[in-house]
Amino acid sequence: MPTSSRLAIWCLALLLSITLYVKGRFPAPRGEEAAFLCARGESVTVRLAGGFPRAGVYRFPDGTSVRSAIKMTVTDTEPLGALPAGGAALLQNGDVLNLSIPDGKNAVISITKMGAQERMLLQVPLDPDRMSAKEWALLPGIGPVLSERIVAERHENGAFGSLEGVLRVPGIGPAKLEAIKRYF
Repeated sequence: MPTSSRLAIWCLALLLSITLYVKGRFPAPRGEEAAFLCARGESVTVRLAGGFPRAGVYRFPDGTSVRSAIKMTVTDTEPLGALPAGGAALLQNGDVLNLSIPDGKNAVISITKMGAQERMLLQVPLDPDRMSAKEWALLPGIGPVLSERIVAERHENGAFGSLEGVLRVPGIGPAKLEAIKRYF
């Protein structure tokens, strides 16, 4: 292929790339944050439920706010009305974002947490300071008696702070801790 043909194809590809890049960028309305954030390496796993058009489990960049998550997943935000003041809250791993529009005008957003079983399936880290006895019992090698002992120890002596803090519970040793470590 002659050099002039290669140069023409290269210039055409460059022009097309620049056009697509410029046309694909949409500025955020004044005073609002952009709908899409740059990935910072880490992500949060969140389940969208309720009135979201495409409910399900999503991974967002770490530092994504409730408002940004809505903008990324709801194509037409006009029917939602004014988003609640809690829209600036940052999403955490394992959050469940529930959207409802009870009066047909303004959106109501509530944030809850996924259950331990769902978090384990999605490989979202568990928090030893927030788990119930029922959730502890879901882990391999932790039965109902030991799970009650773990929760009682936490209530009596305070938060564990990390998974290693669970070692203070009688019946939990290094081997058992190693067996459940992958969930935390």
